[in-house]
Amino acid sequence: MSETWRERLSRRRLEIGIEGPEYDYIQSYIAFYCSEADRRCKEIDMNKTVDEVINSMKDEEFDRFTKSVIDGVHKKQGYDGQVPAQMN
Repeated sequence: MSETWRERLSRRRLEIGIEGPEYDYIQSYIAFYCSEADRRCKEIDMNKTVDEVINSMKDEEFDRFTKSVIDGVHKKQGYDGQVPAQMN
């Protein structure tokens, strides 16, 4: 069975360093983060499904990929770790 980006994020979040209010924020706007992860997975390999790309990653690679996805969406949406930004 494949593990989705969202499921693996949930399992690996402490290793990635995502917890507390930041994790709650990500969960509140998970669709934005999933969309960005999906887009980046297609950049990695357009011939594989998103889940296949995620499943092919070792934990360390997934952690770096996911931190990059989260940092990118945070920056785009203006999340500063203090006050949740409004997502459009």
